[in-house]
Amino acid sequence: MTYRALYREWRPQNFAGLVGQDHIRKTLCNALAKGRIAHAYLFAGPRGTGKTSTAKILAKAVNCLHPQGVEPCNECLNCLDVNEGRSLDVLEIDAASNRGIEEIRELKERLNFVPSQGKYKVYIIDEVHMLTTEAFNALLKTLEEPPVHVLFVLATTEPHKIPATILSRCQRFDFKKITSHEMEGRLQEILAAYGITVEEGVLALIIKKADGGLRDAISILDQCISSGNEHLTLETVYEVMGLVRNEVLLSLFQAVIDRDTVQVLGVVNAILQEGIEPGQALKDLLEYLHTLLLLQVCGPESDLVFVESKEKEQMLEQGRQLGAAWLAEVTALLVKIESESRWHKNLRIVLETTLINLIYRTEALTNPAAFSNNKVNPTVAKKKPVASVAMPEKLELFAPLETGRVQEEENPPQQTVAEAVPQVPVVTFEQVQAKWPQVMEMVNQKKKTLYAFLMEGAPYQIKGNELSFLFKSGYPFHKAGAEKAGNKKVLQGILEELLGVKLEIKYLLAEKNKERE
Repeated sequence: MTYRALYREWRPQNFAGLVGQDHIRKTLCNALAKGRIAHAYLFAGPRGTGKTSTAKILAKAVNCLHPQGVEPCNECLNCLDVNEGRSLDVLEIDAASNRGIEEIRELKERLNFVPSQGKYKVYIIDEVHMLTTEAFNALLKTLEEPPVHVLFVLATTEPHKIPATILSRCQRFDFKKITSHEMEGRLQEILAAYGITVEEGVLALIIKKADGGLRDAISILDQCISSGNEHLTLETVYEVMGLVRNEVLLSLFQAVIDRDTVQVLGVVNAILQEGIEPGQALKDLLEYLHTLLLLQVCGPESDLVFVESKEKEQMLEQGRQLGAAWLAEVTALLVKIESESRWHKNLRIVLETTLINLIYRTEALTNPAAFSNNKVNPTVAKKKPVASVAMPEKLELFAPLETGRVQEEENPPQQTVAEAVPQVPVVTFEQVQAKWPQVMEMVNQKKKTLYAFLMEGAPYQIKGNELSFLFKSGYPFHKAGAEKAGNKKVLQGILEELLGVKLEIKYLLAEKNKERE
C-alpha cells in the first residue's frame, strides 16, 4: 500500500473532527440543519488551521447521499469520491498557478454544467488572493449570482489582498491558530495510534515551531518518526528541524553575559560545524531572547513559555541579570537585524558581529568606561586627578555661561592654576547611559558608518557640557572616523534631541594597561 503523509492520513473527515475551530463548526452545522447554505464562503486564516479540510467537509455534507444529521457519512459514493480526490462535482483549484483571466473565463464556462452525482457543484479556490485584478473582475459577477447548483469556497491566508467587492459577496469565516493544548491532544492521539513514546519536551518543541499550524506540527512529527524509533528524543527533533539546541543557546548567552568573546565565537563555530545555517542560528537566538523576556515579564508559569523545567531556572537567572528593559531593547534590535539579514551574503559575519554587539551592550549595564581585549579593563576605570589646566588667551565670546567651559587655542600659553575648577555637568552620566541604546539605534538609522565606529567604544564620563567617549585599545581608525566633523555633528544632534542639551564630544583611546587621552 502506498504510504500517505501523516497530515493527509489524519485530515479531519467530518465537522466533529475539526480541531480548534468550534465557532466555525457550530455556525456551519446550524446553517446546514436549517438549509441556509450560502452560494459563496471565504475561509481566511493562518496556514495549517483547517481551511481546506473544512471546505472538503462542507462539500461532502451538501452532496452526501446518507447524511448523519448534518455530518457526511464518509461511506457513500459521493463522500468516498471526495476523500479520494476523484469527485467530478468537487473541483479544487490552486489560484497560485491558475491566477489569470483566461483560467477564470474557462471556469465560468463550466458553471452551467449540472452536477453529475450530487446536488451541488462545489468549487474550492485555494490561495484566492493570488488571482490577478483582471481575474477578480471576471469572477465578480459570477460570484454574486452563480447558478443555483454552484457553491464557491474561497480559501486564503491573506484576506487583506482580496478586493472589497469580492469580500462583500461571501460569508467570511476567520480561522484561528490552534492552541498548544488542543495541538498536544491531537499529537498524543497520533502517537498512541502508532504506539510511539516521546521524551519530555519533544511535543512542546514541535508545538512551538509549528506556531499554531496543526498541519506543520503533524508534518514535523511525521519526519521525526521516520528518522527515529519507537521512542522520540529531543536530540532527534533538534537534528530533524536543524535547530540550535536550547542548552547550547543557554551556554552561548552565558558567554555573552560573561563577556567572553573567545567562547562566544567558539560556540558559534561549533554550531555551524553541525550544519546549522547562520540564518537559522540567528532566528533561534532571537527566539531565545524573546523567551528570556517572557520569563521576566510573565513569570515561569506562563503558558507563553515553552522551556524544559531543568533549564527554566537558569534562564530566569540570566534574565534577572539583564533586566526586562534591556531584553526588550535588544530583542527589538535583533528583530531588525534578522529582517535585514536576507540582504547579506555572509550571514556568519552578521551572526558573530551581532553577538559581539550584545557583549558590549552587557558591558554598558555594569561598567561602560573601558574595554581591553574585549573585556573590561579595571585599571581604566580609575581616573587620574587633574593637577593643572591650561588657560586660553581669551574666552570664547558666545560660550554658554552656565557651563563655565573655555576653548583652547591651537598653541595656548603655558599658564596653569593649582587646581582645576570643578565643572558642573549639564546632564548626569547615568542619564547618558540610560539613553545610549536609543542613541545607538538612531545613529544606525541615520548613518551606519558612524554606528559601526561607535560600536567599538562607550560613553566614559561627563565634564560640564563635554561628553568623553572611550574607544577600545587598537581602534584608532574608528576614533578618527568618529572625529570627522560630519559624524560628530550627527551624534551631537541625536544627543541634543534625546537629552535636551547640546554636548561637545571628546573621543579618547584606551590602552591595554593605562588610559591615554
